[in-house]
Amino acid sequence: MAANKTEPIALTETRSIDAYKHDADNIEEVVIARLTEEEIFKLSEEAFSWKSMAALRIAGIMFVQGCNQAGYGVDWGVISGINSYKSWHNYLHFSNDSTTYATLNALMSIGNICGAPFQTFADVIGRRGINWVGNFIVIVAAILQGCAQNMPMFMAGRFLLGFGSAIMSSPQYMAEVAPAHLRGRLVGIFGSCFQVGSVIMLAAMVGFTDLSDSNNWQWRVPLLLEAMFPLIVCVFIYILTPESPRWLVMKGKIAQAREVIAKHHTVSEDVNAPLVDAVIRQIEDSLESDRILNRQWWNWTVFVTKAARYRFLILILYAIFQQWNGGGIITYYLSPMLDQIGITSPRDQLGWNLGLTLVYWLFTLIGATFIDKFRRRTLIFTSLILFAILQTAATLTSWQYNTAGQPLAAVGLTITWVFLFQMASASLIAIMHNLYPVEVLALPLRAKGLGMFSLLQGVCGVIQTYGIQVGIEKLGYKIWAVYVGYNLCQLVASFFIFPETYGLSLEEIDAVFETPGVRPVKMSLDIQKAKNEKQRLDDEARGIPAKTGLRKVWKYL
Repeated sequence: MAANKTEPIALTETRSIDAYKHDADNIEEVVIARLTEEEIFKLSEEAFSWKSMAALRIAGIMFVQGCNQAGYGVDWGVISGINSYKSWHNYLHFSNDSTTYATLNALMSIGNICGAPFQTFADVIGRRGINWVGNFIVIVAAILQGCAQNMPMFMAGRFLLGFGSAIMSSPQYMAEVAPAHLRGRLVGIFGSCFQVGSVIMLAAMVGFTDLSDSNNWQWRVPLLLEAMFPLIVCVFIYILTPESPRWLVMKGKIAQAREVIAKHHTVSEDVNAPLVDAVIRQIEDSLESDRILNRQWWNWTVFVTKAARYRFLILILYAIFQQWNGGGIITYYLSPMLDQIGITSPRDQLGWNLGLTLVYWLFTLIGATFIDKFRRRTLIFTSLILFAILQTAATLTSWQYNTAGQPLAAVGLTITWVFLFQMASASLIAIMHNLYPVEVLALPLRAKGLGMFSLLQGVCGVIQTYGIQVGIEKLGYKIWAVYVGYNLCQLVASFFIFPETYGLSLEEIDAVFETPGVRPVKMSLDIQKAKNEKQRLDDEARGIPAKTGLRKVWKYL
């Protein structure tokens, strides 16, 4: 007997799930019924303990991959920090808001664009292999920049830095190696390491302001130190981190994949443990034979297939969202932005830069603790609304400073809005930069997809770099108003296009995008409703009181 659209799927149904799935009248109900199962998360919680060798091994992975992320983030602090040094500008002959500075920032993004396609080699040499190569290239780039004798040599270093950074696949690796019940938290903490290098470097650079403007070591040392974290990664990545079990399964190395999962996800380290069986089965289910085209590392035509087009659209919008939300002003153009409100001393500018970076790091850590408590769409919508409000406030107080005799209160308020922007960005969005793009990509698409995402980020970064430079030059403080309009447009686009991925395993999300006849956003929200209803019924069966009031509202956030 076939189920109809108003009937739930019976557990004793003799008709196969696969046959039922392709019945146009029943597609949505079948997928929802299959996705409400959360046994793998429960198995993961039961099998893992923080007081075990598995936890120690996870800590080793976090150390190496945290250094990987810190090495990528160091340049954020260094390039914005040395922009306050006259010695750097005097040696290379340009100003802190010139087209040359925009070009130096753009070269990093251009390197990202050129390096991004090579990230697909993660499917050939492994996740660790591609990370090692990327970090080695960054070491070479740091030496070129720190030892630069002229502008062409410095530019070559900037390009190589972007190229090497593009092929670091740590976000992909962390999402694939983390235990299921800890994935969001570990990826969030990993993302927060981005600021660690910047904080250390900016603190040192405040001290370097005591050196004379003719001392070129003032800017050379920070650039050379960009090699510190990548060097740690190159030394320890093959010692402390295993290969991704998902990559091992893709290569047919099932026994090795079982060993990795057992050692890093379970206390018992039993390769035949129920969790190990469940994870291996989950990975294998996502690698069915009809996706063989996607596993050809050299074939990028998969992004024009029907199953991948919607994912590609999300990658485009999320890359734009990440690059163009207004954070670029603080990241790369803080010095000229502070000039707009009368803060011109190099020490003062570096001090504010350090403070902003510390706040960003702290709130990224805070965000990592609750990323698994809120839906992804809730975090995105909240951040965009706050961005628009705070950027409106910054526009008004900057206007007050420039038209009312430069009152000190306007300076203080503008700085306050910028700090609040950093808090919102760090706690709501930064924690998802390394998670949401991974979640929306199917396993066979992941290496190529993240390479494409890096390429898109690079393109957006180049446009942003020149756009901000021109904007500050032509509009001054009014550039904040441009971002207000953009973030409101992004809010509308996100509402209609970004599906919910909270609470679903990486493989289960495939059904959201690949189930025919159902819009991904609607499908993802229906799955969430089904999960909440299942939880309510389970609670009733166990005699747990139904959630009311604020507790009921919290469940839907």
